[in-house]
Amino acid sequence: MNQDEIDIMMKKIDRKCKLPKHWNEFICEQTKKNNIIIKNIKTKNFYCTHCNKSFHRKKLNVGELYCCPHCNVISKVYGSNYNRKSFKTSVTLLQRMDKQIIIRIFEIYSYFHNEKKKLVRDINEYVRIIPGVGTFLGDNTYIGYMGYLYIYNENPYSWYKYKGCKIFSHFPTYPFNKKRLIKGTKLEYAPIKEFQERFYYYNFIDTLQFAAYDSFELLWKLKLYNLSKYADKFNKNGSFYDRFKVPRNFLKFMQDNDVEYWQLRVIQLLKNEGVENMKNYIGYNYGYNNLQFFYKQKELDIYIENYKKYDYWKIERFKEIAKFVSLKKLLKYKQGMENLCIYRDYLEVADKLALNYKSKEDLFPEDLIVRHDELQKKLKVVEDVTTCFGTYIRYLELSKYTYEGENYIIFPAPSVNDMKIEGKQQGNCVATQYLNKYKDRETEIYFIRKLDNITKSFITLEYNNGKVVQKELAHHSKDFSEEQLDFIDKWCQFRKFIDKKEKYNSKNMYKNAIKYDLQKLVS
Repeated sequence: MNQDEIDIMMKKIDRKCKLPKHWNEFICEQTKKNNIIIKNIKTKNFYCTHCNKSFHRKKLNVGELYCCPHCNVISKVYGSNYNRKSFKTSVTLLQRMDKQIIIRIFEIYSYFHNEKKKLVRDINEYVRIIPGVGTFLGDNTYIGYMGYLYIYNENPYSWYKYKGCKIFSHFPTYPFNKKRLIKGTKLEYAPIKEFQERFYYYNFIDTLQFAAYDSFELLWKLKLYNLSKYADKFNKNGSFYDRFKVPRNFLKFMQDNDVEYWQLRVIQLLKNEGVENMKNYIGYNYGYNNLQFFYKQKELDIYIENYKKYDYWKIERFKEIAKFVSLKKLLKYKQGMENLCIYRDYLEVADKLALNYKSKEDLFPEDLIVRHDELQKKLKVVEDVTTCFGTYIRYLELSKYTYEGENYIIFPAPSVNDMKIEGKQQGNCVATQYLNKYKDRETEIYFIRKLDNITKSFITLEYNNGKVVQKELAHHSKDFSEEQLDFIDKWCQFRKFIDKKEKYNSKNMYKNAIKYDLQKLVS
């Protein structure tokens, strides 16, 4: 679906799917446990937000759990910052739009009003799941690192298709009638009940998402029960081979073993091995990627025999080395097998130095560690020369922004050594963290020095994307004087002037360029 189609569909849902009659009662029910006890520090009175009654206690501290003597509800005690306490919970609403099921997810954000001392709720819809079509997130939602969900306090005005793996099906659901919900839809005769009896750990909403595909019922009838959990991957027309990518004579084997999806992928990979040999390959969870690697390296039997010895890290080293040397040759090289990391580094360094090793003596040295150390020294020399030269070139490019005031001067970092001295004197990480970024034109680093002591580090400044990103005195101090800040502002204005001047000159050069008529020249 393109974005225009998504927008039309979402507006249709807004228009046709109204909130049910008892929706507000349901929301209140979900948040009735969200209560605290508010302590008045001056009077030592306590106010329970559950029953809206006060009581007095002498020894009751903030942070403790206490049972309200009026309503017998246990809540946590908060002081004057009680209004910072908030609760978040999500709920699900299932609706019908024509013959299509719509699953809507809302977040209830509850907090305590500063004056009313009562629970206030904001309800924001942030997910819509349309079985058989996809999952859609509102633009009020952001999924961050490790799948953490951020929902802003506003309802979305735009939706986009979500292709991640986060699950939105385990929240409390507004009461609904299952039969009435699916009656008249293509899910009416799908084996939903049978699926849930077999796979009890999937709830009704999960099952709806599987059953929405035509292939779900077909897979169930073929007794490929585990594959029915991946109905979307087999929802295609054509022959048995078109759907499963294996010959039909594999069906009985697939049924007898009730194959999982990863097992089918192994069968697809090794279909030429024949049905009779398949049990050797799907009996254990070898991992599809590992089997694929050893299969391509034509060493599958070795892996099957030794898979318990070959842990994850060893196989990863095999894969890295296989970019340069085949696994068959590696297994015969004793020193390489005993020192996999060193051998990998040896081959990678040789590649960086463009040595193009092909001979047996170079690919499999008698003394691997000695040869490895020799190449590391050569690489260090090459990288040092490249870095120093690149840093100096960067200094020449930025030296046009050198600016001098009454008491200070600012100029770009001249060399690698200067950056090291700056980092040491200032107690910052400019040399370790910003050297390569500076050299590779990802950022700009400048030194500000006092004119009466120009050799001593004073202020380190980073400039990027048209603005000063960060500036620091020694030891990360930001205690700048007005004079210093004024100097930096003047330098920024000077820099803009230089950029405008260059842009103006380049335009004039283009205007004054002689224009030729190509047709006349050709004739």
